[in-house]
Amino acid sequence: MERKITIEEKVLYKEDYQVRMLKANDLEGILKMGGRGVNESSYYDYDVSGKISMKAMFERSKIKADDIKIFLRDLKIAVKEVETFLLNIHCILLKPEYIFYEEGRFFFCYYPLARQDMWEEFHVLTEYFVKQADYQEEECINMVFLLHKKTMDENYSLEKLTAECMQCDGKTEEIYEEPDEMAEEEPQDAYELAKRDWITEREMNGNMMRETENLWLPVKRFLDRHKKPKWGDWDGLHIEEEEL
Repeated sequence: MERKITIEEKVLYKEDYQVRMLKANDLEGILKMGGRGVNESSYYDYDVSGKISMKAMFERSKIKADDIKIFLRDLKIAVKEVETFLLNIHCILLKPEYIFYEEGRFFFCYYPLARQDMWEEFHVLTEYFVKQADYQEEECINMVFLLHKKTMDENYSLEKLTAECMQCDGKTEEIYEEPDEMAEEEPQDAYELAKRDWITEREMNGNMMRETENLWLPVKRFLDRHKKPKWGDWDGLHIEEEEL
């Protein structure tokens, strides 16, 4: 049975280069899309048959290091595919409800009307990883720490960051980067101190916690306190599911 999600926006539908390209081609890692206009609204339908959203997937279980590695691999593939077809990478949606999983692969929605910066959206997604990470897995902690900190940089490289994450194996010295001469003497201790400071800062700083609702709850859980987080809808968009 075919299953789809539909994104609706109150704007006149236009079948531009992006829509024609997506209808005519199968892009690796990009969900098949169909666009249509009804009255003064645009509707974009995505085939998600046999797939589960990232949001639903990790409501049932915690994110592990292998999940993040698979996601980074597939995001890199999708970005390159979109660039190959001369499409806009910033139209790749990175909210958990728009990312789908099936048989060891993640798939992405390409939304032609997107008004976002993909690099900023990816940083927001790392905050979701922080909330849902398995804090019993050292490798996962290292990866989440690395992703969240590095995506705060203004001009970070997704390719370089992906490569760094693939090297994470739970041994902190392998992903450590020496910031100064003092760190060169004891890199592992310096890295562990930075990581503990990062966790402590999020635990203690109430102002930062209020910026994103319940953002640091997994850290609380790591410190033996837990409360189930919520994930809001994307403002300005409406999403609905249909079974045909």
